[in-house]
Amino acid sequence: MNRAVSVVCTLGLLATAACKKPTAAASAPARAAVPVRVAPVIQQDVPLELRAIGNVEAHSSVAVKSRVAGMIKSVRFTEGQDVKKGDLLFEIDAAPFEENLRLAEANLLKDVALEKQAEAQAARDRVTAKNARQQATRYEELQKQGIISRDQADQLRTVAEAAEASLAANVANIESARASARADESRINQARIQLSYTKIYAPISGRTGVINVKEGNLVKENDTVSLVDILQVQPVYVSFAVPEQTLSDIRRFRTAGQLTVMAAPDGTQDSPTAGRLDFIDNAVDTQTGTIRLKATFPNTDRKLWPGQFANATLRLTVERGQVTVPSAAVQTGPNGTYVWRVKQDQTAEMQLVKVLRTQGDVSILLQGLQPGETVIVEGQLRVAPGAKLQILQNRSKL
Repeated sequence: MNRAVSVVCTLGLLATAACKKPTAAASAPARAAVPVRVAPVIQQDVPLELRAIGNVEAHSSVAVKSRVAGMIKSVRFTEGQDVKKGDLLFEIDAAPFEENLRLAEANLLKDVALEKQAEAQAARDRVTAKNARQQATRYEELQKQGIISRDQADQLRTVAEAAEASLAANVANIESARASARADESRINQARIQLSYTKIYAPISGRTGVINVKEGNLVKENDTVSLVDILQVQPVYVSFAVPEQTLSDIRRFRTAGQLTVMAAPDGTQDSPTAGRLDFIDNAVDTQTGTIRLKATFPNTDRKLWPGQFANATLRLTVERGQVTVPSAAVQTGPNGTYVWRVKQDQTAEMQLVKVLRTQGDVSILLQGLQPGETVIVEGQLRVAPGAKLQILQNRSKL
């Protein structure tokens, strides 16, 4: 078109006004408004939190093993069942242990009888020895008076000594029988204990796992393979690590009061469960530069399961009256961090800001904006300084 006008002007066929050069407005149409979404700058209370991925751990766990060797006679629970402390889990064939108990009791009866027999013999020997000693004493007096010979006195003294030796032997027999009886009593107690081990009870309340040794199989005493593992899942621990630089803050805020930890299974939409921080490790891991923490959760709803990964959030405190913007509004450029601010005339202006920290999807600002101002949170890539803006209110795709 411009080329045609130029030709006509050259031929002198058009008026002078028609041959004027096109203006800039005619050659460059007005730029369309940029569609964006915005959010206000807000002053609000912001929690100071640390976030980490942790592992759920059972509050306690027990590998149930047999304390005696024998055959599994019966299993009194099913895999995955909740059991209470003291519930019967396994029965081992008790016949050999009952026989050992009866043998120990029979030995005790025998040794008690031997003790009584030795006591009776000692009582008889005591009388005999007393009479013999009295007679030997009289004969010694008679021998001194010359009434009887020395040989007769020596003979009676020998008889008295033999009776006393027999008495001492029987007294020793009594002590031996008593010692044997005490040993029998110990063997009886041991046999009873061994017999009691044939019934295996749950040492803790919790949830059972896989039954590793089925009914009818032989088990060894304290075998390497457990009969079943029991995990206590109410409550549970969540163990997680945070950077060592945060340790001083954690210790400072923990001194002021109990710290709350929120946790939810990783990769799920479950709402977080509240717990409390109970443990700070006694050393920093020099390989990772982190310190391990552990929180306890009642887990009444059993959302947390031992072995799971969990998203853990440790709340240290709540900072009051902070100036915040959505983190999506904050950009990074050659001069530092900035946001696109919406001016009163619905145009965009670049504003440098200083971010204190980011908490979730909110950035806390130290300077650059005031509460009540508006910033762009979506559509920044199309925005230029002074660009006219179209503020979108719905969630349509830009």
